[in-house]
Amino acid sequence: MSQRPQRSGIGCCGCLGCLGTVVFVLVLAVVALVFFLYQTATSDRPARPPALAANPQVYVSARKKWDDFNRDSSVRALTLSDIEINSLLTKAPELGFLAGGATVTTRENGIQLQLSVPVKIIPFYTKYINADVYLRPILTGENVDLNIYGVDADGRPLDAASLQRFRSQAQPVIDMILTGANQWEGARALHEIRLQSGSIVLLR
Repeated sequence: MSQRPQRSGIGCCGCLGCLGTVVFVLVLAVVALVFFLYQTATSDRPARPPALAANPQVYVSARKKWDDFNRDSSVRALTLSDIEINSLLTKAPELGFLAGGATVTTRENGIQLQLSVPVKIIPFYTKYINADVYLRPILTGENVDLNIYGVDADGRPLDAASLQRFRSQAQPVIDMILTGANQWEGARALHEIRLQSGSIVLLR
């Protein structure tokens, strides 16, 4: 009896590879966030200059930590400093569409995501998403809740009605994307996020 051909790829992720799937889903979540912010936080000019070029050594080290964590389920925790996260946001080729216009500041009570991202709808016409998003991510089992508690659009806080509309329309979509990806990861799924001043800890 002939043997059945073996599937290529690694595990459940198939030919995309586990790392590629994770990065693709994170990019999709960021794109969804930018899309929803486009309705409330656009301007003709960037709110701040692009982030300074990341130290190449910091990026290489942070990328290795990120890749190893996503490839190997035996690595149970990953700690990334704000400097490392921002080097990934600036230099990761998958996030080139951010054009260096995204930075993270982590505190013990939440994360501030600062955005000044160019968006080209038609050639020779660029708008900028200028926003600060404040969140306290929560994991319940494998379910992700970004828990967005504030949004500043072009330097001004959204009024209560606009913030509630953003939370009811944008956050459920992004949470669904991240939750589905986390559940798909199986043994690599995250079960806890710890915020520290200047760093984030991801735990399986």
